[in-house]
Amino acid sequence: MPEVKDDKTFKPAVVPVTPFTATGEFTVSLPVAEDKVDLHLNIVDSPEEDMKVRLDFDIPAEEKAFLIKRKQVVSRALQKIFHFQTPLDPTQVPTVAVVCSGGGSRAMTGTYGSLKGLQSLGLLDVITYITSVSGSTWATANLYSDPFWSKEGLDTPIASAQKMLSKSTASLFSPTQKHYYCSELQNRKKEGHSVSFIDTWGLVIEQLIFGKKHTATLSDQKKAVSEGQNPLPIYTAVNMKKVPSGSTVPEWCEFTPYEVGFSKYGAFVPAEDLGSEFYLGHVVKKLPETRISFLLGMWSSVFSMTVTQIWSSFTGVTPSFTGEKADKIETDDKRQTMDTLRVRSEASAVSDFLTHRPIISRVFNFLRGFFLHDLYNKSPNFNTSKETHPDAFPNKLTPMDSTLDLVDSGFAINTACPPVLRPHRHADVILSLGYSWDEDHLQVMKDTQEYCTEHQIPFPKIDFSKYASQPKKEVYVFKDEMNPDAPIVLHLPLVNVSFKEYKAPGVKRIGNKELKEGNIDVSTKSSPYISKHLTYSPEDFQRLVDLTFYNTVNNKETIINVLKNALNNKTKLASMTSADGTNKCRVN
Repeated sequence: MPEVKDDKTFKPAVVPVTPFTATGEFTVSLPVAEDKVDLHLNIVDSPEEDMKVRLDFDIPAEEKAFLIKRKQVVSRALQKIFHFQTPLDPTQVPTVAVVCSGGGSRAMTGTYGSLKGLQSLGLLDVITYITSVSGSTWATANLYSDPFWSKEGLDTPIASAQKMLSKSTASLFSPTQKHYYCSELQNRKKEGHSVSFIDTWGLVIEQLIFGKKHTATLSDQKKAVSEGQNPLPIYTAVNMKKVPSGSTVPEWCEFTPYEVGFSKYGAFVPAEDLGSEFYLGHVVKKLPETRISFLLGMWSSVFSMTVTQIWSSFTGVTPSFTGEKADKIETDDKRQTMDTLRVRSEASAVSDFLTHRPIISRVFNFLRGFFLHDLYNKSPNFNTSKETHPDAFPNKLTPMDSTLDLVDSGFAINTACPPVLRPHRHADVILSLGYSWDEDHLQVMKDTQEYCTEHQIPFPKIDFSKYASQPKKEVYVFKDEMNPDAPIVLHLPLVNVSFKEYKAPGVKRIGNKELKEGNIDVSTKSSPYISKHLTYSPEDFQRLVDLTFYNTVNNKETIINVLKNALNNKTKLASMTSADGTNKCRVN
Protein backbone atom coordinates (compact mmCIF):
# COMPACT_ATOMS: atom_id res chain seq x y z
CA MET A 1 0.00 0.00 0.00
CA PRO A 2 1.31 3.49 -0.77
CA GLU A 3 2.12 5.70 2.20
CA VAL A 4 1.53 9.44 2.32
CA LYS A 5 2.22 12.02 5.01
CA ASP A 6 -0.51 14.14 6.50
CA ASP A 7 0.38 17.84 6.30
CA LYS A 8 -0.55 18.48 9.96
CA THR A 9 0.96 15.53 11.77
CA PHE A 10 3.63 14.41 9.26
CA LYS A 11 2.70 10.83 10.17
CA PRO A 12 2.47 8.16 7.47
CA ALA A 13 -1.04 7.50 6.22
CA VAL A 14 -1.93 4.17 4.61
CA VAL A 15 -3.95 4.32 1.40
CA PRO A 16 -5.64 1.07 0.29
CA VAL A 17 -5.14 0.15 -3.35
CA THR A 18 -7.29 -2.33 -5.26
CA PRO A 19 -5.22 -5.09 -6.92
CA PHE A 20 -4.41 -4.13 -10.50
CA THR A 21 -3.14 -5.84 -13.64
CA ALA A 22 0.21 -5.31 -15.42
CA THR A 23 -1.40 -2.82 -17.76
CA GLY A 24 -4.33 -0.45 -17.47
CA GLU A 25 -5.53 2.67 -15.70
CA PHE A 26 -6.79 3.24 -12.17
CA THR A 27 -7.23 6.05 -9.67
CA VAL A 28 -5.90 6.42 -6.13
CA SER A 29 -7.38 9.00 -3.75
CA LEU A 30 -4.76 10.61 -1.51
CA PRO A 31 -5.78 12.49 1.66
CA VAL A 32 -4.38 16.02 1.87
CA ALA A 33 -5.32 17.80 5.11
CA GLU A 34 -9.15 17.66 5.20
CA ASP A 35 -9.45 17.20 1.46
CA LYS A 36 -8.32 14.56 -1.01
CA VAL A 37 -6.52 14.46 -4.36
CA ASP A 38 -7.30 11.89 -7.04
CA LEU A 39 -4.16 10.47 -8.63
CA HIS A 40 -4.81 8.92 -12.05
CA LEU A 41 -2.26 6.21 -12.89
CA ASN A 42 -1.60 4.57 -16.24
CA ILE A 43 0.44 1.35 -16.15
CA VAL A 44 2.30 0.35 -19.31
CA ASP A 45 4.29 -2.85 -19.76
CA SER A 46 7.64 -1.83 -21.33
CA PRO A 47 9.93 -4.72 -22.30
CA GLU A 48 13.59 -4.52 -21.35
CA GLU A 49 14.68 -4.39 -25.00
CA ASP A 50 12.85 -1.05 -25.33
CA MET A 51 15.11 0.55 -22.73
CA LYS A 52 16.94 3.63 -23.98
CA VAL A 53 19.59 3.42 -21.27
CA ARG A 54 22.46 1.09 -22.20
CA LEU A 55 23.71 -0.72 -19.10
CA ASP A 56 27.23 -1.86 -19.91
CA PHE A 57 30.79 -0.89 -19.05
CA ASP A 58 31.94 -1.56 -22.62
CA ILE A 59 32.00 1.04 -25.39
CA PRO A 60 28.95 1.05 -27.71
CA ALA A 61 28.64 -0.92 -30.95
CA GLU A 62 28.82 2.30 -32.98
CA GLU A 63 32.19 3.18 -31.48
CA LYS A 64 33.50 -0.31 -32.17
CA ALA A 65 32.45 0.07 -35.81
CA PHE A 66 34.20 3.45 -35.90
CA LEU A 67 37.40 1.91 -34.52
CA ILE A 68 37.52 -0.66 -37.32
CA LYS A 69 37.46 2.14 -39.89
CA ARG A 70 39.75 4.47 -37.96
CA LYS A 71 42.44 1.83 -37.46
CA GLN A 72 42.67 1.51 -41.24
CA VAL A 73 43.41 5.25 -41.41
CA VAL A 74 45.95 5.00 -38.58
CA SER A 75 47.63 2.03 -40.24
CA ARG A 76 48.17 3.94 -43.49
CA ALA A 77 49.42 7.01 -41.60
CA LEU A 78 52.00 4.96 -39.69
CA GLN A 79 53.10 3.28 -42.91
CA LYS A 80 53.81 6.71 -44.37
CA ILE A 81 55.60 8.04 -41.27
CA PHE A 82 57.86 5.02 -40.82
CA HIS A 83 58.21 4.16 -44.54
CA PHE A 84 56.86 0.63 -44.24
CA GLN A 85 56.53 -1.39 -47.43
CA THR A 86 52.95 -2.37 -46.57
CA PRO A 87 50.32 -1.08 -44.14
CA LEU A 88 50.28 -2.52 -40.64
CA ASP A 89 47.67 -4.99 -39.51
CA PRO A 90 44.96 -2.57 -38.23
CA THR A 91 44.39 -4.74 -35.17
CA GLN A 92 47.97 -4.11 -34.05
CA VAL A 93 48.22 -0.34 -34.37
CA PRO A 94 48.51 1.63 -31.10
CA THR A 95 45.63 3.72 -29.83
CA VAL A 96 46.74 7.34 -29.58
CA ALA A 97 44.64 9.96 -27.80
CA VAL A 98 45.02 13.73 -27.85
CA VAL A 99 43.86 15.11 -24.51
CA CYS A 100 43.23 18.86 -24.34
CA SER A 101 43.03 20.91 -21.15
CA GLY A 102 40.70 23.74 -20.29
CA GLY A 103 41.47 27.43 -20.21
CA GLY A 104 38.76 29.48 -21.93
CA SER A 105 39.72 31.35 -25.10
CA ARG A 106 43.37 30.54 -24.40
CA ALA A 107 42.64 26.81 -24.57
CA MET A 108 40.57 27.22 -27.71
CA THR A 109 43.33 29.17 -29.46
CA GLY A 110 46.09 26.89 -28.23
CA THR A 111 44.19 23.81 -29.39
CA TYR A 112 44.05 25.19 -32.92
CA GLY A 113 47.81 25.78 -32.94
CA SER A 114 48.64 22.36 -31.51
CA LEU A 115 46.37 20.49 -33.94
CA LYS A 116 47.83 22.46 -36.83
CA GLY A 117 51.27 21.37 -35.66
CA LEU A 118 50.21 17.72 -35.54
CA GLN A 119 48.69 18.03 -38.99
CA SER A 120 51.89 19.52 -40.42
CA LEU A 121 53.80 16.52 -39.03
CA GLY A 122 51.36 14.09 -40.64
CA LEU A 123 50.23 12.92 -37.21
CA LEU A 124 46.54 13.84 -37.16
CA ASP A 125 45.67 10.59 -38.91
CA VAL A 126 47.50 8.68 -36.17
CA ILE A 127 45.06 9.98 -33.55
CA THR A 128 42.05 7.84 -32.57
CA TYR A 129 40.48 10.05 -29.88
CA ILE A 130 40.41 13.77 -29.08
CA THR A 131 39.09 14.64 -25.63
CA SER A 132 38.46 18.16 -24.40
CA VAL A 133 37.62 20.16 -21.31
CA SER A 134 36.10 23.60 -20.97
CA GLY A 135 37.66 26.06 -23.46
CA SER A 136 39.18 23.36 -25.66
CA THR A 137 35.63 22.09 -26.34
CA TRP A 138 35.06 25.37 -28.18
CA ALA A 139 37.71 24.46 -30.73
CA THR A 140 36.67 20.83 -31.18
CA ALA A 141 32.95 21.63 -31.39
CA ASN A 142 33.73 24.16 -34.11
CA LEU A 143 36.02 21.82 -36.04
CA TYR A 144 33.52 18.96 -36.00
CA SER A 145 30.98 21.15 -37.78
CA ASP A 146 32.99 20.15 -40.87
CA PRO A 147 32.83 16.38 -41.51
CA PHE A 148 36.25 16.44 -43.18
CA TRP A 149 38.12 18.99 -41.08
CA SER A 150 41.27 16.91 -40.49
CA LYS A 151 41.60 16.15 -44.21
CA GLU A 152 41.75 19.83 -45.06
CA GLY A 153 44.15 22.54 -43.98
CA LEU A 154 43.39 24.21 -40.66
CA ASP A 155 44.23 27.70 -41.89
CA THR A 156 40.60 28.44 -42.80
CA PRO A 157 39.02 27.52 -39.43
CA ILE A 158 41.90 29.25 -37.63
CA ALA A 159 41.37 32.45 -39.64
CA SER A 160 37.64 32.27 -38.87
CA ALA A 161 38.34 31.79 -35.15
CA GLN A 162 40.75 34.74 -35.21
CA LYS A 163 38.04 36.94 -36.69
CA MET A 164 35.49 35.79 -34.10
CA LEU A 165 37.80 36.21 -31.09
CA SER A 166 38.91 39.65 -32.26
CA LYS A 167 35.47 41.19 -31.74
CA SER A 168 34.82 43.31 -28.67
CA THR A 169 33.43 41.62 -25.58
CA ALA A 170 30.77 44.34 -25.40
CA SER A 171 29.39 43.20 -28.77
CA LEU A 172 28.39 39.92 -27.16
CA PHE A 173 26.00 41.82 -24.89
CA SER A 174 24.51 44.33 -27.31
CA PRO A 175 20.73 44.95 -27.18
CA THR A 176 20.29 42.78 -30.27
CA GLN A 177 22.21 39.92 -28.72
CA LYS A 178 20.37 40.22 -25.40
CA HIS A 179 17.05 40.00 -27.25
CA TYR A 180 18.30 36.92 -29.09
CA TYR A 181 19.41 35.29 -25.83
CA CYS A 182 16.02 35.91 -24.19
CA SER A 183 14.16 34.56 -27.21
CA GLU A 184 16.25 31.38 -27.35
CA LEU A 185 15.89 30.78 -23.61
CA GLN A 186 12.12 31.14 -23.85
CA ASN A 187 12.03 28.63 -26.72
CA ARG A 188 14.18 26.21 -24.75
CA LYS A 189 11.88 26.50 -21.74
CA LYS A 190 8.83 25.86 -23.93
CA GLU A 191 10.48 22.66 -25.16
CA GLY A 192 10.50 21.42 -21.57
CA HIS A 193 14.16 21.90 -20.71
CA SER A 194 15.32 23.41 -17.44
CA VAL A 195 16.80 26.87 -18.10
CA SER A 196 19.58 28.57 -16.14
CA PHE A 197 22.23 31.24 -16.54
CA ILE A 198 24.52 28.49 -17.90
CA ASP A 199 22.27 28.34 -20.97
CA THR A 200 22.78 32.07 -21.46
CA TRP A 201 26.53 31.50 -21.18
CA GLY A 202 26.25 28.83 -23.85
CA LEU A 203 24.59 31.33 -26.18
CA VAL A 204 27.37 33.84 -25.46
CA ILE A 205 29.95 31.19 -26.43
CA GLU A 206 27.91 30.46 -29.55
CA GLN A 207 28.20 34.09 -30.63
CA LEU A 208 31.86 34.18 -29.64
CA ILE A 209 32.96 31.20 -31.75
CA PHE A 210 30.27 30.87 -34.45
CA GLY A 211 29.07 34.48 -34.72
CA LYS A 212 25.50 33.35 -35.41
CA LYS A 213 22.85 30.87 -34.34
CA HIS A 214 24.34 27.38 -34.47
CA THR A 215 21.62 24.75 -34.79
CA ALA A 216 23.88 21.67 -34.83
CA THR A 217 23.56 18.99 -32.16
CA LEU A 218 26.02 16.51 -30.70
CA SER A 219 24.53 13.61 -32.66
CA ASP A 220 25.05 15.61 -35.88
CA GLN A 221 28.79 15.03 -35.40
CA LYS A 222 28.30 11.36 -36.35
CA LYS A 223 28.78 12.57 -39.93
CA ALA A 224 32.33 13.62 -39.03
CA VAL A 225 33.27 10.10 -37.91
CA SER A 226 31.02 7.96 -40.14
CA GLU A 227 33.96 6.71 -42.22
CA GLY A 228 36.62 6.98 -39.54
CA GLN A 229 37.91 10.09 -41.32
CA ASN A 230 38.48 12.06 -38.09
CA PRO A 231 39.37 11.11 -34.51
CA LEU A 232 36.36 10.46 -32.29
CA PRO A 233 35.60 13.58 -30.20
CA ILE A 234 34.88 13.09 -26.51
CA TYR A 235 33.58 16.07 -24.54
CA THR A 236 33.42 16.04 -20.76
CA ALA A 237 31.56 17.37 -17.74
CA VAL A 238 31.27 16.20 -14.14
CA ASN A 239 28.24 15.56 -11.98
CA MET A 240 28.85 17.08 -8.55
CA LYS A 241 27.75 14.84 -5.67
CA LYS A 242 27.58 16.27 -2.16
CA VAL A 243 29.32 14.39 0.64
CA PRO A 244 28.29 14.40 4.31
CA SER A 245 31.33 16.54 5.16
CA GLY A 246 29.85 19.35 3.09
CA SER A 247 32.17 19.23 0.07
CA THR A 248 31.43 17.68 -3.33
CA VAL A 249 32.81 14.74 -5.29
CA PRO A 250 32.87 14.79 -9.11
CA GLU A 251 31.55 11.95 -11.26
CA TRP A 252 32.90 12.05 -14.82
CA CYS A 253 30.33 12.22 -17.60
CA GLU A 254 31.43 11.80 -21.22
CA PHE A 255 29.73 13.00 -24.38
CA THR A 256 30.36 11.49 -27.82
CA PRO A 257 28.29 11.79 -31.01
CA TYR A 258 26.97 8.31 -30.17
CA GLU A 259 26.04 8.55 -26.52
CA VAL A 260 26.32 10.32 -23.18
CA GLY A 261 26.92 8.62 -19.88
CA PHE A 262 28.88 7.59 -16.83
CA SER A 263 31.54 4.89 -17.04
CA LYS A 264 31.38 4.80 -13.23
CA TYR A 265 27.86 3.37 -13.32
CA GLY A 266 28.09 1.70 -16.73
CA ALA A 267 25.04 3.65 -17.92
CA PHE A 268 24.69 5.54 -21.21
CA VAL A 269 21.94 7.06 -23.35
CA PRO A 270 21.88 7.99 -27.06
CA ALA A 271 23.21 11.53 -27.54
CA GLU A 272 19.89 12.67 -28.97
CA ASP A 273 18.05 11.59 -25.79
CA LEU A 274 20.11 13.59 -23.29
CA GLY A 275 17.74 15.96 -21.51
CA SER A 276 14.66 13.78 -21.94
CA GLU A 277 12.97 12.46 -18.81
CA PHE A 278 13.75 8.84 -17.89
CA TYR A 279 12.59 6.29 -15.37
CA LEU A 280 13.98 2.76 -15.04
CA GLY A 281 15.78 3.20 -18.34
CA HIS A 282 12.70 4.17 -20.34
CA VAL A 283 11.92 7.59 -21.81
CA VAL A 284 8.79 8.89 -20.09
CA LYS A 285 8.97 12.36 -21.65
CA LYS A 286 10.85 12.91 -24.90
CA LEU A 287 12.38 16.37 -25.36
CA PRO A 288 14.09 17.79 -28.47
CA GLU A 289 17.83 17.19 -28.55
CA THR A 290 19.81 19.99 -26.94
CA ARG A 291 21.76 22.19 -29.34
CA ILE A 292 25.51 21.96 -28.96
CA SER A 293 25.58 25.67 -28.08
CA PHE A 294 23.86 24.93 -24.77
CA LEU A 295 26.18 21.98 -24.16
CA LEU A 296 29.14 24.33 -24.60
CA GLY A 297 27.77 26.39 -21.72
CA MET A 298 27.66 23.28 -19.55
CA TRP A 299 31.09 22.00 -20.62
CA SER A 300 32.72 25.33 -19.77
CA SER A 301 30.53 26.49 -16.89
CA VAL A 302 33.20 28.38 -15.00
CA PHE A 303 30.38 30.18 -13.15
CA SER A 304 29.23 26.97 -11.44
CA MET A 305 31.30 27.68 -8.34
CA THR A 306 30.20 26.99 -4.79
CA VAL A 307 29.77 29.85 -2.35
CA THR A 308 33.05 28.75 -0.74
CA GLN A 309 34.86 28.82 -4.10
CA ILE A 310 33.44 32.27 -4.85
CA TRP A 311 34.72 33.41 -1.44
CA SER A 312 38.17 31.99 -2.19
CA SER A 313 38.35 33.56 -5.66
CA PHE A 314 37.67 37.02 -4.26
CA THR A 315 39.71 36.77 -1.05
CA GLY A 316 42.43 34.33 -2.08
CA VAL A 317 41.80 32.40 1.15
CA THR A 318 40.00 29.09 1.66
CA PRO A 319 37.67 29.40 4.67
CA SER A 320 38.81 27.29 7.60
CA PHE A 321 35.24 26.49 8.59
CA THR A 322 34.47 24.31 5.55
CA GLY A 323 36.06 21.20 6.96
CA GLU A 324 38.08 20.23 3.90
CA LYS A 325 39.86 17.43 5.80
CA ALA A 326 36.62 15.73 6.71
CA ASP A 327 36.57 13.58 3.59
CA LYS A 328 40.06 12.24 4.40
CA ILE A 329 38.79 10.14 7.32
CA GLU A 330 39.56 6.46 6.76
CA THR A 331 37.21 3.69 7.84
CA ASP A 332 37.45 -0.05 8.29
CA ASP A 333 36.14 -2.54 5.74
CA LYS A 334 32.82 -3.08 7.52
CA ARG A 335 29.93 -1.80 5.49
CA GLN A 336 28.21 1.05 7.29
CA THR A 337 26.49 2.54 4.28
CA MET A 338 23.02 2.33 5.78
CA ASP A 339 24.04 4.01 9.04
CA THR A 340 22.27 7.30 9.67
CA LEU A 341 23.77 10.22 11.56
CA ARG A 342 21.54 12.91 13.00
CA VAL A 343 22.64 16.36 11.85
CA ARG A 344 21.35 19.51 13.49
CA SER A 345 19.29 21.59 11.10
CA GLU A 346 21.47 24.66 11.74
CA ALA A 347 24.65 22.79 10.78
CA SER A 348 22.97 21.30 7.74
CA ALA A 349 21.77 24.73 6.61
CA VAL A 350 25.26 26.23 6.92
CA SER A 351 26.81 23.30 5.05
CA ASP A 352 24.22 23.52 2.28
CA PHE A 353 24.81 27.25 1.92
CA LEU A 354 28.60 26.95 1.69
CA THR A 355 28.49 24.10 -0.84
CA HIS A 356 25.58 25.46 -2.86
CA ARG A 357 26.27 26.25 -6.51
CA PRO A 358 24.05 29.24 -7.29
CA ILE A 359 24.54 28.81 -11.05
CA ILE A 360 24.44 25.28 -12.41
CA SER A 361 23.17 23.28 -15.38
CA ARG A 362 20.53 20.70 -14.50
CA VAL A 363 19.17 18.00 -16.79
CA PHE A 364 16.82 15.11 -16.14
CA ASN A 365 18.67 12.13 -14.68
CA PHE A 366 18.62 9.13 -17.02
CA LEU A 367 19.77 6.91 -14.12
CA ARG A 368 16.65 7.61 -12.11
CA GLY A 369 14.95 4.56 -10.68
CA PHE A 370 17.88 2.18 -10.93
CA PHE A 371 19.38 0.46 -7.88
CA LEU A 372 23.00 -0.57 -7.46
CA HIS A 373 24.06 -4.20 -7.20
CA ASP A 374 24.66 -5.23 -3.59
CA LEU A 375 28.34 -5.89 -4.40
CA TYR A 376 28.88 -2.52 -6.08
CA ASN A 377 31.43 -1.57 -3.42
CA LYS A 378 33.83 -4.19 -4.80
CA SER A 379 34.25 -2.18 -8.00
CA PRO A 380 37.23 0.21 -8.23
CA ASN A 381 34.81 2.73 -9.76
CA PHE A 382 33.49 3.38 -6.27
CA ASN A 383 35.38 4.75 -3.28
CA THR A 384 33.70 3.17 -0.26
CA SER A 385 36.72 3.23 2.06
CA LYS A 386 35.84 6.71 3.35
CA GLU A 387 32.75 6.94 5.47
CA THR A 388 32.03 10.48 4.33
CA HIS A 389 32.33 9.69 0.62
CA PRO A 390 28.95 9.50 -1.18
CA ASP A 391 29.97 6.16 -2.70
CA ALA A 392 29.59 4.68 0.79
CA PHE A 393 25.86 5.46 0.74
CA PRO A 394 24.11 3.56 -2.09
CA ASN A 395 20.80 5.19 -1.26
CA LYS A 396 22.42 8.61 -1.78
CA LEU A 397 24.11 7.99 -5.12
CA THR A 398 23.18 9.51 -8.45
CA PRO A 399 20.42 7.02 -9.44
CA MET A 400 18.41 8.40 -6.52
CA ASP A 401 18.51 11.97 -7.86
CA SER A 402 15.86 13.43 -10.14
CA THR A 403 18.37 15.63 -11.97
CA LEU A 404 22.06 15.72 -12.80
CA ASP A 405 24.16 18.72 -11.70
CA LEU A 406 26.61 18.86 -14.61
CA VAL A 407 29.47 21.36 -14.55
CA ASP A 408 32.81 22.10 -16.20
CA SER A 409 35.08 19.08 -15.59
CA GLY A 410 37.89 21.51 -14.86
CA PHE A 411 36.40 21.62 -11.35
CA ALA A 412 37.72 18.05 -11.02
CA ILE A 413 40.78 17.79 -13.28
CA ASN A 414 41.54 20.43 -15.89
CA THR A 415 42.32 17.86 -18.56
CA ALA A 416 40.27 15.01 -19.98
CA CYS A 417 42.28 11.82 -19.44
CA PRO A 418 39.62 9.69 -17.67
CA PRO A 419 37.56 8.85 -20.80
CA VAL A 420 40.55 7.38 -22.67
CA LEU A 421 41.78 5.52 -19.59
CA ARG A 422 38.70 3.30 -19.67
CA PRO A 423 39.88 -0.32 -20.15
CA HIS A 424 37.82 -0.78 -23.31
CA ARG A 425 39.53 2.23 -24.94
CA HIS A 426 42.94 1.65 -23.42
CA ALA A 427 45.00 4.43 -24.96
CA ASP A 428 48.58 3.29 -25.58
CA VAL A 429 49.80 6.88 -25.98
CA ILE A 430 48.30 10.02 -24.47
CA LEU A 431 49.38 13.32 -25.98
CA SER A 432 48.44 15.84 -23.30
CA LEU A 433 48.08 19.41 -24.56
CA GLY A 434 48.11 21.75 -21.58
CA TYR A 435 46.75 25.31 -21.60
CA SER A 436 46.12 25.69 -17.87
CA TRP A 437 47.24 28.81 -16.06
CA ASP A 438 48.65 26.84 -13.13
CA GLU A 439 52.04 27.95 -11.87
CA ASP A 440 52.89 24.26 -11.70
CA HIS A 441 52.72 23.04 -15.31
CA LEU A 442 52.50 19.44 -14.11
CA GLN A 443 49.48 20.01 -11.87
CA VAL A 444 47.06 18.33 -14.29
CA MET A 445 49.37 15.31 -14.40
CA LYS A 446 49.45 15.19 -10.60
CA ASP A 447 45.67 15.34 -10.45
CA THR A 448 45.35 12.62 -13.09
CA GLN A 449 47.82 10.36 -11.29
CA GLU A 450 45.88 10.79 -8.04
CA TYR A 451 42.62 9.96 -9.82
CA CYS A 452 44.15 6.82 -11.35
CA THR A 453 45.58 5.68 -8.02
CA GLU A 454 42.20 6.09 -6.33
CA HIS A 455 40.42 4.13 -9.08
CA GLN A 456 43.15 1.51 -9.65
CA ILE A 457 43.72 2.59 -13.25
CA PRO A 458 47.12 1.91 -14.88
CA PHE A 459 49.05 5.17 -15.22
CA PRO A 460 52.77 6.03 -15.08
CA LYS A 461 54.13 6.40 -11.55
CA ILE A 462 55.69 9.84 -11.76
CA ASP A 463 58.16 11.23 -9.23
CA PHE A 464 57.16 14.88 -9.49
CA SER A 465 59.71 16.01 -6.90
CA LYS A 466 62.56 15.64 -9.37
CA TYR A 467 60.96 18.19 -11.70
CA ALA A 468 60.43 20.86 -9.03
CA SER A 469 63.92 22.35 -9.35
CA GLN A 470 64.29 21.83 -13.09
CA PRO A 471 63.76 24.55 -15.70
CA LYS A 472 60.47 24.46 -17.58
CA LYS A 473 60.39 22.12 -20.55
CA GLU A 474 58.37 22.10 -23.77
CA VAL A 475 57.64 18.39 -23.46
CA TYR A 476 57.65 15.77 -20.72
CA VAL A 477 57.55 12.02 -21.34
CA PHE A 478 56.20 9.73 -18.64
CA LYS A 479 56.47 5.97 -18.97
CA ASP A 480 56.12 3.18 -16.43
CA GLU A 481 58.66 0.51 -17.38
CA MET A 482 57.27 -1.79 -14.69
CA ASN A 483 53.67 -1.62 -15.89
CA PRO A 484 53.10 -2.37 -19.59
CA ASP A 485 49.38 -1.62 -19.17
CA ALA A 486 50.10 2.02 -18.34
CA PRO A 487 49.99 4.42 -21.30
CA ILE A 488 53.01 6.45 -22.39
CA VAL A 489 52.15 10.07 -21.65
CA LEU A 490 53.61 13.10 -23.43
CA HIS A 491 52.71 16.38 -21.79
CA LEU A 492 53.17 19.65 -23.68
CA PRO A 493 52.43 22.55 -21.31
CA LEU A 494 51.89 26.15 -22.38
CA VAL A 495 55.41 27.56 -22.06
CA ASN A 496 57.65 29.91 -24.00
CA VAL A 497 61.12 28.36 -23.85
CA SER A 498 62.98 28.14 -27.16
CA PHE A 499 60.32 30.04 -29.13
CA LYS A 500 61.86 33.22 -27.72
CA GLU A 501 64.96 32.63 -29.81
CA TYR A 502 63.68 30.49 -32.68
CA LYS A 503 60.87 31.37 -35.10
CA ALA A 504 60.89 27.82 -36.49
CA PRO A 505 62.76 24.66 -35.44
CA GLY A 506 66.44 25.35 -36.08
CA VAL A 507 65.78 28.86 -37.45
CA LYS A 508 67.04 31.60 -35.10
CA ARG A 509 65.32 34.93 -34.75
CA ILE A 510 67.26 37.86 -36.18
CA GLY A 511 66.74 41.51 -35.30
CA ASN A 512 64.59 43.29 -32.75
CA LYS A 513 61.36 42.76 -34.68
CA GLU A 514 61.64 38.97 -34.73
CA LEU A 515 62.84 38.84 -31.12
CA LYS A 516 59.85 40.93 -30.07
CA GLU A 517 57.53 38.54 -31.90
CA GLY A 518 58.94 35.70 -29.83
CA ASN A 519 58.49 37.50 -26.52
CA ILE A 520 55.07 36.05 -25.67
CA ASP A 521 53.88 36.32 -22.08
CA VAL A 522 52.10 33.13 -21.01
CA SER A 523 52.78 33.29 -17.29
CA THR A 524 52.12 36.68 -15.67
CA LYS A 525 48.99 38.49 -14.56
CA SER A 526 49.56 41.14 -17.23
CA SER A 527 49.41 38.56 -20.03
CA PRO A 528 46.67 39.06 -22.63
CA TYR A 529 45.90 35.35 -22.27
CA ILE A 530 44.71 35.25 -18.65
CA SER A 531 41.46 33.33 -18.29
CA LYS A 532 39.17 36.31 -17.74
CA HIS A 533 39.91 37.63 -21.24
CA LEU A 534 37.36 36.28 -23.71
CA THR A 535 38.69 38.12 -26.75
CA TYR A 536 42.14 38.88 -28.16
CA SER A 537 43.61 41.28 -30.65
CA PRO A 538 44.30 39.61 -34.03
CA GLU A 539 48.03 39.83 -33.29
CA ASP A 540 47.76 38.20 -29.85
CA PHE A 541 45.59 35.43 -31.27
CA GLN A 542 48.08 34.65 -34.04
CA ARG A 543 51.06 34.72 -31.69
CA LEU A 544 49.46 32.14 -29.39
CA VAL A 545 48.64 29.91 -32.37
CA ASP A 546 52.24 30.29 -33.54
CA LEU A 547 53.61 29.39 -30.10
CA THR A 548 51.57 26.20 -29.66
CA PHE A 549 52.24 25.23 -33.28
CA TYR A 550 55.98 25.70 -32.74
CA ASN A 551 56.04 23.80 -29.44
CA THR A 552 54.44 20.86 -31.23
CA VAL A 553 56.61 20.71 -34.36
CA ASN A 554 59.78 21.51 -32.40
CA ASN A 555 59.30 18.27 -30.49
CA LYS A 556 58.64 16.10 -33.52
CA GLU A 557 61.49 13.74 -32.71
CA THR A 558 60.21 13.11 -29.18
CA ILE A 559 56.67 12.44 -30.41
CA ILE A 560 57.87 10.12 -33.19
CA ASN A 561 60.09 8.20 -30.76
CA VAL A 562 57.17 7.63 -28.41
CA LEU A 563 55.04 6.41 -31.31
CA LYS A 564 57.87 4.11 -32.32
CA ASN A 565 58.08 2.77 -28.78
CA ALA A 566 54.34 2.19 -28.59
CA LEU A 567 54.30 0.57 -32.00
CA ASN A 568 57.05 -1.85 -31.10
CA ASN A 569 55.31 -2.67 -27.84
CA LYS A 570 52.02 -3.22 -29.63
CA THR A 571 53.14 -5.24 -32.61
CA LYS A 572 56.51 -6.60 -31.48
CA LEU A 573 57.86 -5.55 -34.84
CA ALA A 574 61.41 -6.47 -33.93
CA SER A 575 60.44 -10.13 -34.13
CA MET A 576 58.05 -9.88 -37.05
CA THR A 577 59.43 -11.21 -40.33
CA SER A 578 57.97 -11.73 -43.73
CA ALA A 579 57.65 -15.08 -45.43
CA ASP A 580 61.07 -14.67 -47.06
CA GLY A 581 62.70 -14.01 -43.68
CA THR A 582 63.25 -10.26 -44.11
CA ASN A 583 61.93 -7.67 -41.70
CA LYS A 584 59.38 -5.56 -43.54
CA CYS A 585 58.10 -3.37 -40.74
CA ARG A 586 60.89 -2.94 -38.24
CA VAL A 587 60.96 0.56 -36.75
CA ASN A 588 64.56 1.73 -36.50
